[in-house]
Amino acid sequence: MPSTPDQPLPQVLCVDDEKGILRALRRVLMDEECDVTTANSGAEALELLPQLDNLALIISDQRMPEMTGVEFLQQAKKLRPSAYRVMLTGYADINATMDAVNKGEIWRYVTKPWDDDAIIALVRDAIRQYQLEQENTRLHKLVQRQAEELKQWNERLKQRVLAQTNRIREKHEELAYANKQLRQSFDQTLLAFARLIELRDKNFKNHSHNTCAITEKSALKLRLDKKLTEDIRIAALLHGIGKIGTPDHLLRCRYEDLSASDKIIYDMYTVRGQTTLDPIAELRSASVIIRHIMENYDGSGTPDKLKGDKIPLGSRIIAIAEHIDRQLGSGAFATLDLIIEDMEKLAGKRFDADLLPIVAKAARDFYAEANIDDSTANRREVPPGELEEGMMVLRDVYSGTGLLLLKQGSILTAETIASLQRYYKSDPPDTPVLVFDSNAD
Repeated sequence: MPSTPDQPLPQVLCVDDEKGILRALRRVLMDEECDVTTANSGAEALELLPQLDNLALIISDQRMPEMTGVEFLQQAKKLRPSAYRVMLTGYADINATMDAVNKGEIWRYVTKPWDDDAIIALVRDAIRQYQLEQENTRLHKLVQRQAEELKQWNERLKQRVLAQTNRIREKHEELAYANKQLRQSFDQTLLAFARLIELRDKNFKNHSHNTCAITEKSALKLRLDKKLTEDIRIAALLHGIGKIGTPDHLLRCRYEDLSASDKIIYDMYTVRGQTTLDPIAELRSASVIIRHIMENYDGSGTPDKLKGDKIPLGSRIIAIAEHIDRQLGSGAFATLDLIIEDMEKLAGKRFDADLLPIVAKAARDFYAEANIDDSTANRREVPPGELEEGMMVLRDVYSGTGLLLLKQGSILTAETIASLQRYYKSDPPDTPVLVFDSNAD
């Protein structure tokens, strides 16, 4: 991220009692986009730290008089916790290294003499990660300002933004662990992206969500591990993000009706999708899956002409799920069975023949579940203020401007009720929420 007048250069602090070492580090980093500050001791460096308000990286020697590198880094961590810490040592001292890891929480350590290219790569990597974290913190602050009920947790969220937890209380006011809130914010961000994608490709409302649901069911049937299942889920939800850059006239046409040249342009949406998500570490695995959705099982696809099992498993699953829902939404086929029957002709060519029946079964289950019987006497339209936990949503809920807020079949929780109530104030839907209430008389 290059600096701007409003965004000063990231700062790098080099600490060593040998002036020759400091001069050498300045020389190595002279062409880098950073502001290098030097100090001849840990004490001098500690005096400088309060003045360095955009400190991305600290490089400290271990063997220094009066204060060792470990002791300095331990104090520096308290003063500038967001700065990455690197220990520079010319001695094979495992105890010092362990102290630096445990007390100073160093990010890396480098031995003397160093390789200039390695130092440059390390500094660039630290600055890039520091700037990403700073930008992430800025965005979270912006979101928090928009939600009045989250104001009291702003400081805790900034301190725990990297933490993770699997527990969240039923109400936002009872949030006990900020790292769980971070995960929730991450998931909400993914859903927001999916909503934007569907606004871009208006011919296929709910397509991202339907593809994601079918893909998740397929992953469960295949008993995939948790990490792979999550990557595939994210990829399915965001698989169309590259279409934001696709020309409008291509999105208005059925894929089968496009010319060969237009198909080439359209198919590049998977590459654009990978490029868009790749800078985000948590989405990098999902972005690779997105890249290969348009690969054909026989190797004739795009962009890399991968064949068979060389195509990522998630890409093969999403290709089938996405095609089923797109064909169903286009109205080209009367029934789901006809769509699947037509796809079987392409088994081993476009689609993985072994996966096709598994994903097809998942699709049948999903669409069957979606057809909820709303003729029951327990169905009623409820204003947001009267919603209760445990109610089932019988109709997709859209905001006044057309964003999908809640899927049909969702079970209301304290969290989703609070979210709906906020939307009914900021972007009011046209109708109340249609629910199934098992407690109704």
